[in-house]
Order: sequence, then structure tokens, then C-alpha cells
Amino acid sequence: MSNEQLQTGKDGYIRIVVGQSSYKDDKRYDQEDYLFTRPAFIVSNEAATNNKNLKTLIRVLGMILGKDQVEKCINYYNSTTDGARKIVADLTSNGIYLANIKDDKKEIDKIISCIEEKDTKIKLLLLGSKAIDALNKYSKNENIEVYTYLHPSPRITDLVFKEFVPDKIFDYKFREYSTPKEIKKDFTIKELNVEPSAENNTQTDIESQLL
Repeated sequence: MSNEQLQTGKDGYIRIVVGQSSYKDDKRYDQEDYLFTRPAFIVSNEAATNNKNLKTLIRVLGMILGKDQVEKCINYYNSTTDGARKIVADLTSNGIYLANIKDDKKEIDKIISCIEEKDTKIKLLLLGSKAIDALNKYSKNENIEVYTYLHPSPRITDLVFKEFVPDKIFDYKFREYSTPKEIKKDFTIKELNVEPSAENNTQTDIESQLL
């Protein structure tokens, strides 16, 4: 796909979601004529045996589409043999593209350069430190909006993606934690009462033993 064929969403924006690197070979989904090396985050249908294997994809789709739409997408994904292709096609038709910084940085820079010449608007969602460090510089550009977030790796706690992921899409409940506000309000002490020592230069037992 050439830059001239880039599609925009209904709001006139092109959206690019940028991760860090590709899945391992058995999980990758490759597609010919895609804008980037491959559609990042998309899991091959062969490897998508259950929703736990789709955790990263579900988190990304939740940020793109919202909770309600991601559940519909994953239900379709699991009910057919071409779910990966259908999701990529639907995203592309709405001006949404998936890349990773390891394989696609040069192409992303090239696309942004071409887009700016045409006064086209773009939104970047950078996921993970590598993508952020490489592309956050574009936040200063007039027609580019840059958003940043943690990488959606399964190793990252579910809590930080709770706003994007349907509650019952996995076969377990999200663990609930106290909020930082609650801890600061009711647990954190306001002032530490420190008793001064009788002699500031008094040696501790351990220090005495080391002499």
C-alpha cells in the first residue's frame, strides 16, 4: 500500500498505533501489501486458541475501539478462520494502522513527512518506552497528536488496562486494589515524629563491632 492510498477515519485523522517488536514466529500474522512490515499486535488465527493468548491484542483494540466494540471483534475472531484478516481490514478502512518501532520506524517517519506536506492530520498512540523515545518528538508538530501509554504486554498488570478491557472477556476477575488517593488520604501519615538521639555522634552496636 502506498502513502497515496492511506485512508482516514470519519473524523479526518489517520491513526497509527506503534508497539515495540513483533510477536514470535508462531504467533505473528503476516499480510501482503500491508502498509507496514506486518499488522502489529494481530495474532494469527492458528495461535489464537483462547482469549489469554489474545491479551495484548484485546488491550490494544480496547484503546482503539472501546470496551463494547472490542468484545464484538474478539467474538468474531474466535468464531471464524479469517478473524485476523477481518480485523485488519476493518481497522484499515477506518484509517487505523498497526506498526512496531523495531521494524517500521523508517516507514513511519516517511509517512509522517508525506502527510505533513499534504496538511493531513494524524494521531499516534505510542505503546512502550522504545516507541515513545523514538517518536515522541512529533508531539511538537502542528497536525500530529501524540498519545503515550504502557506497552500492553501480558506481563503488565491488568489494572492499568481495566478502562479498555471488558470485565468478563477473560476467565478470571480483575484484582481490585486501593486507589492511590485512598492510601494517601487514610493510610499515609501527615508528619513523621522523629525522636532526636541523646548524642548525635553515638555509634551503633554494629559500627562499634566494625572498628
